[in-house]
Amino acid sequence: MISIMEEIDIKTTYGNIHVYKRGNGEKKIILLHGSGCDSAMLSWREVMGHFSEDFTVYAPDQLGYGKSDKPDNMCGNSFYDIHIETVRELADSLGLQKFALAGLSMGGAVAMGFALKYGERVTALFPVDPWGISEKIPFGKFSVWYIQKTDLTLKQFRWIADSRAMAKWFASYALIGDRKNITEPLIDEILEACRSDGAGKAMQDYQRSSCTDKGVFPYYVNELSKLRMPVVFVSGEKDPLVPKADVLRAAKAAGATAHILKNCKHWSVKEKPQKFCSVVENTIK
Repeated sequence: MISIMEEIDIKTTYGNIHVYKRGNGEKKIILLHGSGCDSAMLSWREVMGHFSEDFTVYAPDQLGYGKSDKPDNMCGNSFYDIHIETVRELADSLGLQKFALAGLSMGGAVAMGFALKYGERVTALFPVDPWGISEKIPFGKFSVWYIQKTDLTLKQFRWIADSRAMAKWFASYALIGDRKNITEPLIDEILEACRSDGAGKAMQDYQRSSCTDKGVFPYYVNELSKLRMPVVFVSGEKDPLVPKADVLRAAKAAGATAHILKNCKHWSVKEKPQKFCSVVENTIK
């Protein structure tokens, strides 16, 4: 088990990125977190601690999150291009010519987009409960109105930040399948993340760039057959945000494997970090 954590700040064209690093093994992997009340450590702390000494593990706070810069101009057609190019510059600065790549939710869409554009650099791809494979917007036209025409996303973050009960409900509804895993320290982390500078804005930028009146963006399923590296999907069996059926369809399109983690929801890797690490280590020999 890897135990020592390092922190690195890297300058990119789009802003400074804060990176957490564990280990010095020959096998390299970058872990991309999701949107909302998220950050590298919130989603990946447990996973980073369970990799073997064969791995060097990097988990960046993506732009808009954690200790990384929070640009004002992320929202729009270039949203995913900016995140993808930031990963490229990050990897270049770290001296990573080839590496495995995993991404959760929004990070899953960024990871798939990176692998489609820079496939020669990705040794294995692990989309986790990923955005980018669902053809329909949850709740349809109502969601588009809610996201594009109101600022209720910002208010939603303030509601959660001000209410421990609301934070617990949200974790139970969307994130964590086993209520025993919804601990008081986890709720403290969620509340802190929702109160952090720019958290609601980062989520709103993601939503407005991803759910439009023209449909979802991106939608990668029809492109996944182009991928030539090993691809393994990991998903929570009870994830209400990215349905299991969508994951299985995407895996079939990619000629990939899908690991469905029983009784887990959207934060499947946080609930079963050892299982995720086992999947990765069995893929990267």
